[in-house]
Amino acid sequence: MYAVIKTGGKQYKVAAGDKIRVEQMPADIGAEITIDQVLAVGAGDQLSVGAPLVSGATVSATVLSHGRHDKVRIFKMRRRKHYRKQQGHRQNFTELFVSRIASSIGEATAEVPAIVASAKDDIERIEGIGPKIAIVLAKAGITRFAQLAETPVERLRALLKSAGPRFVTHDPTTWPEQAKLAAAGDWEAFDKLTDELVAGKRK
Repeated sequence: MYAVIKTGGKQYKVAAGDKIRVEQMPADIGAEITIDQVLAVGAGDQLSVGAPLVSGATVSATVLSHGRHDKVRIFKMRRRKHYRKQQGHRQNFTELFVSRIASSIGEATAEVPAIVASAKDDIERIEGIGPKIAIVLAKAGITRFAQLAETPVERLRALLKSAGPRFVTHDPTTWPEQAKLAAAGDWEAFDKLTDELVAGKRK
């Protein structure tokens, strides 16, 4: 059984047990939400298409996490005009676990996975930090934005150097500055700052 839902101005085909990333929702991790904008429901040979919504159909989901997609880079250039402009954008998302689809043609459910409250922040949200550098920082006990914000740049350079030559080329100069904004929850200022960065460096 499947359903086609609409949220955040986009459409998604989902089934019970699916994990999907949608436009960011104002909901806490672990919260259960109900989506009533169901455009279609199908089960075997049966198909119910809404006009525009399927009457009485709902999709229940649990919030697993919030995060940001990979940065989309935009480069503009005009020949012979000495004009070059580079921008970046990272869209926020909410990850959902689809636990139940209910409609007049049937119902499908899936057991919601246990959600363990993590005692760490998503350090990879910092521009210039990827999964491997996040592991290097975690081994040094840096797993929270507040910890990173208080870490001197020289110590960060030393950690990268000790992790191997492949990490030496990374510049951590702006990481504490970004982390301070993230720790304060000032995402508007955080986004403005990261848009000015390329691989964590100011353009």
